[in-house]
Amino acid sequence: MINSLDIVLVFLLSLFLTYMVTKFSSRLGMLDIPNERSSHINPIPRGAGVAIFLAYLSVLVLFHYDFVLKYLGFIIGSVIIFLVGVYDDNRGVNPKTKFIFIALATVAIFFMDHLAIKTLGTWYGHTIKLPLIISFLVTAFAVIGFTNALNLIDGLDGLSGSVSIVIFSAFYYIGMVNHDDFMMIISSFMIASIIAFIFFNWHPAKIFMGDSGSLVLGFTISVVAIKSIDYISITAVLFLTAIPIIDTLTVMIRRLQRGLSPFNPDKTHLHHKVLRWKGGVDNSVVIIAAIQFVFSFMGLALRRQPDEVIFFLFAITLLLAFTFLDERAVARERTLITKIRKKGVKFIKGHLNKYIISLILLILIALVIGLKLISH
Repeated sequence: MINSLDIVLVFLLSLFLTYMVTKFSSRLGMLDIPNERSSHINPIPRGAGVAIFLAYLSVLVLFHYDFVLKYLGFIIGSVIIFLVGVYDDNRGVNPKTKFIFIALATVAIFFMDHLAIKTLGTWYGHTIKLPLIISFLVTAFAVIGFTNALNLIDGLDGLSGSVSIVIFSAFYYIGMVNHDDFMMIISSFMIASIIAFIFFNWHPAKIFMGDSGSLVLGFTISVVAIKSIDYISITAVLFLTAIPIIDTLTVMIRRLQRGLSPFNPDKTHLHHKVLRWKGGVDNSVVIIAAIQFVFSFMGLALRRQPDEVIFFLFAITLLLAFTFLDERAVARERTLITKIRKKGVKFIKGHLNKYIISLILLILIALVIGLKLISH
């Protein structure tokens, strides 16, 4: 069971350890040197993931030893991810190596703790159960994909921490409603640890979490999400973890459309675009965290609805996000404005209206379906 003193202890440990890492990380070579994609100008210490992870792991080992033994695969997997992240913060690790070690961590949770995606849900009354090997491949794909997705959104001071707090809060609620100790303990401990870190990471940041933090957070969220499938529709998880998923999918699809590698770094992520629109890091982070809050609320409201309905709503959301976050839309908008100026009202009636009407219809369809489901 959760003890409030445990949560306070995690918070205080994380606060102390983050302070210590901030003081000594530069001596260990754990510095984030700004590049063309960075939002900061001067070198900033990184590696606060060490504090986030050790704070909550220490309390688990010292005061919840039975829990550690019960979920030993998760603990081993987390340590693997953590060590890879620490090494990456110091020396750098290529993406293929990260994938291999995340896959190894998945092996630990799959075979030791039996935490796995065993079904793709129930579609039109038919439950899709997965054979063992397919179950492992799907689980590995989900864990590797989301772990890297959260890593990719870690681009603004306080962003990945704030989004993670919102996501963990939703999973804590699911765990509380269903009396699931794993979901409640892990979520509450991670929230406490991240809040302490954000005191140092809020703009202007004194330290970054680094891969030792973002990889651990992504891995932990993916495991808690897999556990939540015992109680909710599997497609509801898409809304509960929407921001990292939508951002990663839209960015990678855009890169492929331009003939680039989906892993090619650029400044087309959601946080880059919101930052350009709003012009302030604090506002941008609050906006993105608020969007994730709305998505999480939708996921909770729809969590027991049919998978085909939830997936349809998420697909509409993804389509809208892809359309309005596409940087090519900027060029089209400029062309549109030019044509409007030249052709006036006639062009507006002939072209602009169809885009507006289509958008309004899509939004209305999504809202009506969502409200209808929530009302039931």
